Amino acid sequence: MIREKERGETTEYVYNLLKERIFDWSLSPGEKINIRNLTREISISAIPLREALSRLHSEKLVVLEPNKGYRVSDILDNDNMSKMLEARVLMETHAIQNIIRTNNLSVAEEMTRLTEQMFSIHSDIPNKKILDFTHLDQQFHIALMEAGGNNFLCKAYEGMHCHLHIGRFYYVRGEVDQREAPSEHLEIIEAIRTRDVLRAENAVSSHIQDSIKRLLRKA
Repeated sequence: MIREKERGETTEYVYNLLKERIFDWSLSPGEKINIRNLTREISISAIPLREALSRLHSEKLVVLEPNKGYRVSDILDNDNMSKMLEARVLMETHAIQNIIRTNNLSVAEEMTRLTEQMFSIHSDIPNKKILDFTHLDQQFHIALMEAGGNNFLCKAYEGMHCHLHIGRFYYVRGEVDQREAPSEHLEIIEAIRTRDVLRAENAVSSHIQDSIKRLLRKA
């Protein structure tokens, strides 16, 4: 019988493997996930596979349908992408207002560190680059939301899994916006450091809207 630690490590491996396949569309949007076939292919038991699928379900990368099982979730259509954009703008501009109002400027250091890492990502494996870039981008915006000081809004933001949805489009366009997005992050950081509320609001709003436009234009 597999030990608890080994099972946890196996679940993490399967989770990462399935996530990579979802991101590179080896498991395409809407595709049914055949648990029996996957357990044979990966040579694991069904337990860690189901645990990995449960985690992916919580991130909205897979959907569990009654009496049918798991399937890969659909990518966001233009209408839902627009609604997600609207929600992000409202949440993040509110957070940045609070950051400046409460003088919580130390978050700029963490945001700078994450942005520098985004600029410096180099990988010959496109999918790994996409996953690494998406993770850093997500951490940047979560750091902003956490510094805004509203736990309820922060949890709601995390629950949208915005960057996991966005990351799935990168494979289609074949690249991440490694020059544009981090440059826009620097403008947000500078607005925080100078405590310029209007500049900060505009920087956040423009960054979110422009990143989606780039994504949909090139997808």
